[in-house]
Amino acid sequence: MTKLLSTLFVSATLLAAPSADISGTWNMGLQGDHVIPTALVLEQDGTSLTGTIGVPVRVGERVDVPLRGELTGVTLKLSGTMETAKEPMTIEITGELKDDGSMEGTLVTHGHNLTWTAERLKERKR
Repeated sequence: MTKLLSTLFVSATLLAAPSADISGTWNMGLQGDHVIPTALVLEQDGTSLTGTIGVPVRVGERVDVPLRGELTGVTLKLSGTMETAKEPMTIEITGELKDDGSMEGTLVTHGHNLTWTAERLKERKR
């Protein structure tokens, strides 16, 4: 009985623990036929996330797609819609914060399922 209560207490404590703060600009690498570098900018309020991802649309041109989602523990889920000339394109991002501070996961959009990794850009000291 004591072990059960102890396990329940630890589980409740972990669920109540605040998520890490992942606010900032992340250098994201989408892995397709080659690595596609892009910016993932996030703002966090509690477990709620908002931000943008820079989606390449033509050589040298990107569109910032607004994102909304949440961070639960170390797991993040984001989604957004890119309004294109032909039809809206939904972007679904899932991922996990790793022990070393980086993130990795999957981005699904328009029939593509890409893995990704990301590292937070460090602020420059002035």
